Amino acid sequence: MNAKDTTINDNNFKKLVHNEEYYRNIFKKTEKVISVVFYILNNIDTDKKSETHISNLAGKSHFAHENALRSLEVKMSNSKEVLEQFAQALIALDSTLRVAAASGVIAQDVLYVVTNEIDTLLRSLSKYIAPDMGIESAFMMSAPSSASRASGVSNQAKQTPQKTTPGSTHKQNVPTTTMDRRTRIQTILEAKGEATIKDISEIITDCSEKTLQRELNAMIEDSIVQRQGERRWSKYSIA
Repeated sequence: MNAKDTTINDNNFKKLVHNEEYYRNIFKKTEKVISVVFYILNNIDTDKKSETHISNLAGKSHFAHENALRSLEVKMSNSKEVLEQFAQALIALDSTLRVAAASGVIAQDVLYVVTNEIDTLLRSLSKYIAPDMGIESAFMMSAPSSASRASGVSNQAKQTPQKTTPGSTHKQNVPTTTMDRRTRIQTILEAKGEATIKDISEIITDCSEKTLQRELNAMIEDSIVQRQGERRWSKYSIA
């Protein structure tokens, strides 16, 4: 074993808090993003329309920060699962920001700045999650490009830890991209209370309405979502 291999192995067993690049470029930048989000929240006029969005954004921000702190204590050799959960928390924050912007609570130019920073964080994280791929990891494949962010298109893949619900028999075997869509749909429904397929498709733009419909049907079977009304008049909400 040469000196280079020894260095790589040593790094694998060090905690991420001791990785200067990770600490500076990911953890500290995450703290800055969270600080900016709370600054934005403190300057939003609170009313019935914005109250739910402010609460959701505060919750997602705290959750992202908790995951960032947790990541510092893991070793590189077994960090994949923790870092994936950290990335999922950032993605959920991004999704919640987009829902707030779509509802007029946050300005589009503010949305662009914050989500662009989140995008940079996710791409940096992917190097730690799937270093052998040389490209973004699987959950990043549907992440938006800078161009789509500039146009305000919401096509980020979302994934956060799922709530355990009775009747869910196959959730652990659901592909990552499907879990991403589920989390994005769930975030929208939590923020809006209820929504139609059209409402959801205006925010999730990287898949068809038919795909969203199939996902919603599966989520109904798993007791995650409930439906009221029939066909085009159907409205969906969290079960």
